[in-house]
Parts: sequence; structure tokens; C-alpha cells
Amino acid sequence: MQKLQSLTVLRAVAATTVIFFHIMSPTAHTFGEFGVDIFFVISGFVIALVLDNPKLTTQRFLADRIARIVPLYWVLTLSVFVGALIAPELLNSTTADFANLLKSLFFIPYRKESGQIFPMLFVGWTLNYEMLFYVVTAVSLMLLRRHRLLFTSALILAIFCTAKAWNSRDVFTAFYSNQRLFEFPLGFMAYQLWKFGIPIKPPLAGCMAVAAYGWMAYINWHDLSNAPLLYYGLPAFVLIGSTLNLESAMGSGPLTRAAIFIGNASYAIYLSHPYCVEAARKLLPDAIEGFDPTAPLGVVLTMIVATAMGAALYQFVDWPLHRHARRLLHAVPDIRLRRSRTAGANDTGTDTQEEPAGDLPVNEDAN
Repeated sequence: MQKLQSLTVLRAVAATTVIFFHIMSPTAHTFGEFGVDIFFVISGFVIALVLDNPKLTTQRFLADRIARIVPLYWVLTLSVFVGALIAPELLNSTTADFANLLKSLFFIPYRKESGQIFPMLFVGWTLNYEMLFYVVTAVSLMLLRRHRLLFTSALILAIFCTAKAWNSRDVFTAFYSNQRLFEFPLGFMAYQLWKFGIPIKPPLAGCMAVAAYGWMAYINWHDLSNAPLLYYGLPAFVLIGSTLNLESAMGSGPLTRAAIFIGNASYAIYLSHPYCVEAARKLLPDAIEGFDPTAPLGVVLTMIVATAMGAALYQFVDWPLHRHARRLLHAVPDIRLRRSRTAGANDTGTDTQEEPAGDLPVNEDAN
């Protein structure tokens, strides 16, 4: 599987953007919310890239997605549940409710005691969208031999329209009528343009990337967006399309290598960073007199702490769990429901192509 350094670096940018969002959340500024939109469009791009493998089976696709998402998420969700049992005073709106634990573990949206639609590990709300996206993509893999991206996009549109037409206040209507669902198809479009489109020269691509990020930052900082697809999704599409044209300019210096490592660790950083930020907010003032996490120096120190802790979690927990889960799930005999005409006659769905490491960020608390 082709590995795109530019996309990995962009994941690092998105991850640090989201860390900044949670650091500044106690203030009036909400800069960084759009990191989730960048991650959703990247996710759509990566899945389109994965689907380009003619030997891919539905079972293999789901196995790889589950191996990437579930292990670390379950470990951290169970940790939050244990924390709610032992020290509930440390958590704002999470209680040790077993039914809510099951909903969280199996990506079923529900309203917390605060009224917000969050799982126990609250940043996991984005994973509920991701898992829906994977299920819809798996349906396309089962039913179609061609035009899978178009069919997946149509199913997403059908889910959104059904949620809108339902016209009720239940959780599923509120959750699945979010415009951000369409950012996955925007990732499909970014992939098609990257594969078949006209290349953009790096200087122009760099200017486009800076302009797209700057636009989202301006809108987010001034809290002007009431249409995330328009104000964040489309600029994220431009950002990703232009960043892909910077692949030849990535280089191999220490800064690039550090950004690539952070990008690969972005999933672990994303899931853990709110708790790292909160720990830094509570512990660093005792170690550093006058420490303010929202002051410039405080922001830098807190971002370093959250990134370092997330990177360590990736290195020693997330990546080993991912590899082990992948081996276990690939050992399950393949169940072939329907053979694709594009697959070889002897294809057993056991090809061992690696996917880009850490291709899901996911993604960030935008609320």
C-alpha cells in the first residue's frame, strides 16, 4: 500500500490543532474545532485508497478497520469506566453505568447526563461516525463490483436524509443528521482528483494549503460557522488536495521525521489528549509557579506534554495492540459471500498488504 508522507504530516498538523482546541476550551476562543473535519476528509481519502485493491474482501476490510480502531478505544473506554467506579469526582458527566458502557464499546450513540451525545470516552463521538462509515462501505463491498465510492456516498446521503426527515428529537436523528457525514465522500473526491487530476506545482499547492487552513482558523476563532460542511469540510478538501501535491517537497530531515511519527501516533494522541491536557492543567501549576495553560508558554508546554504522552501510548500500547489484533482477525477463515469479477480466480482474501499506519485520527471533540 502506498504511503503518503504528506498525508501523515497533515495528520500531525490536525492532531496538534485539536490539542490546542481542548487547551483553549475554557476560554471564549474555539480555535481547533476544524481538526475533526480534516480527519474525516482524510479518512474518506484513505478508504478510497484501500478500496482500490481489487483483492480486498468485505471481511478483510472490516477486520483491518476493527483492528485499527477497537483495541485502544476499548482499553481507554474501560479505563474511564473503572475511573468512574473508583473516583467519580474526577469526571464531569460520566457515571459507571453498564448500559452506557456497552453502548460506548459498540459505537451506539446516546445522551450523557450532560445532555450531550458522547460515549464514555467523550472524544470517541467521532468514532461512532467512523464505524457507520465503515459499515456502509462494507455494504458497498458486498453488493457491488464497481462504483463502490458512488454507492457508499449515496448510502450516506440516504442516512442523512432519513435522519432529517424523521423530525424527532431522539439521539439517532440528532446524531446522524450532522453535515459532517458528507466529509467522507469529500475524501473520495480528493482521492479521485489525486489519482486522475492535474498535478499542482508545490509553490501554488503550498499557498493553497496555507490559505485553506487559515480560512478555517479564521472562521473557527471568530465562531462564525453554522455550516461545518461549507466552512470546514470544503476547505479541508482543498487543504488535503493541495497537501498531496507537496509530496515531493516533504524531504527527510528531522522535522519531517518527527511530524511523520506524530502523524502515525495521531489516533493515540487524539484519544488520550483531553485527559493529558486536563492532567497538565491540574498538575503543572503546582510544579511551575503562576502557570497558566492558556498563556502562550502554557499552551506550548501543555501541547508538548499531551503529544509526548500520546506518542508513548502509541509506541507501547496502541501499535502492539493493533498488530496483535490484526494477526488474530486475519487468522479467521475468510467467508466469501460474493466473488468480485476483478479478483483473481485463486484469491482467498489473505493478501498481507499493509495499510498506512494510523490512518484514523479521528478524530476530535468539536463540541
